[in-house]
Amino acid sequence: MGKAAKDLMSKSSNPWLLSRSKIGLLCSVKCPGSVILQTYDLMRSLRNENVTVISGFHSPMERGCLNILLRGTCGIAICYARSLPKTTPSNCRKALEDGRLLMLSAFEEKQTRATKQTCAQRNRLVASLADVIFVPYASPGGMVEKICAEAARSGKPIFTFEGDPGASLQAMGARTIPAGSPAVLLKSVPKSADAPPPKVTNSPQRTYSVKDIRRTHKRAYEKWTEEEEALLLKLYEEGRTRREIARELQRQPSAISSRLRKIEQRNGKWPNQTTQQ
Repeated sequence: MGKAAKDLMSKSSNPWLLSRSKIGLLCSVKCPGSVILQTYDLMRSLRNENVTVISGFHSPMERGCLNILLRGTCGIAICYARSLPKTTPSNCRKALEDGRLLMLSAFEEKQTRATKQTCAQRNRLVASLADVIFVPYASPGGMVEKICAEAARSGKPIFTFEGDPGASLQAMGARTIPAGSPAVLLKSVPKSADAPPPKVTNSPQRTYSVKDIRRTHKRAYEKWTEEEEALLLKLYEEGRTRREIARELQRQPSAISSRLRKIEQRNGKWPNQTTQQ
């Protein structure tokens, strides 16, 4: 399945989002109502975690999940079943500017429409790139179920909810998530790497390197000093936005969010802020 990830075109201000722990999201078009509610609750629990959720965000359920994730701080990778769009969707622009969004396509510019075949290729790409796959629902005998069967045979961990809707996935070895228990899923993914990974998401027209990123953010990927962290907390508690802090510290907005989460994990609470963002 790794072959699908060989040649990708991408659009992002932070190409290293794929170095985070990656949760793939696949769901059939038709989905039981009970599963929809459980899935949305799970997405609300994941949206501020230090992970990247990767999906085509194409089915109605997946699109609903995207809307929830965009209101958080987690990384998001959208895989298209066609070439990359010429313009960024309006609901995704802020996430792209903040370095939280990565747009991916395995298709050339002439592939302007999604087809059943390209959707299958896209879903295989999601399965290939993800560390684990979460499947709220897979229609029996449908595309998602077939791709999950392929992933299961390759040893990729698959998760679904407890209960009858996930019976076919459970039969192929999928692990179950109790309602309202995201910890089961989070414990299964490897910890996110602090350093950028090897370059894997380039197009012939657009390439990325740390050197390129540092032209805009001079301290990108540098080790944090105690002085920097103290200044970060001071600016945050004064009510400055993440983008303002990023400009002050010459780092990416995503790095500011990541460091604040690490401070929260270390201190057991989120830093206070004068103004709610």
